[in-house]
Amino acid sequence: MAPTVASPATGAVPSPIASDLGKAARSVGLGLPALPPLPGLASHGQPRVASFCKRLARNVVSMAAGEPAAPLADNAELTEFFNGLKQEWDRVEDKYAVPTLAVAATLGMWSAGGVVSAIDRLPVVPGLMEVVGIGYSGWFAYKNLLFKPDRKAFFAKVRNIYEDIISG
Repeated sequence: MAPTVASPATGAVPSPIASDLGKAARSVGLGLPALPPLPGLASHGQPRVASFCKRLARNVVSMAAGEPAAPLADNAELTEFFNGLKQEWDRVEDKYAVPTLAVAATLGMWSAGGVVSAIDRLPVVPGLMEVVGIGYSGWFAYKNLLFKPDRKAFFAKVRNIYEDIISG
């Protein structure tokens, strides 16, 4: 039943605004056109959720039947990466040292970031550090890169350090 607007001459006549409201169910009732559906929710979100739920249900059913569950992602590169990571973890002798070093490195980086941001907030120091950086870069280029004999010696030094790291 469509809303009607009373007219003194004809009684009840269907309103054109009321018929537009029937077409645009999402409209607020002000005669405005309906908004289009959100692109992320209507077209893309539901199929992904449905396929994930279907795979999850299939795995639950197969586990209940005693069969091994199928992997969620059949990505050979990812599987190879995790197998290599597991092999490296098995080779580590002191397993407590790895997480301890990871936590120490994280705390060190966090504290270094705090120190740098604190120095950056000081009014004169960032400009001074920029001048020092420009001066050191100029000195380094003059000392190691400007003249051919110095450049050859510098690159030989870099190659030696590279070989020491690779061979060790």
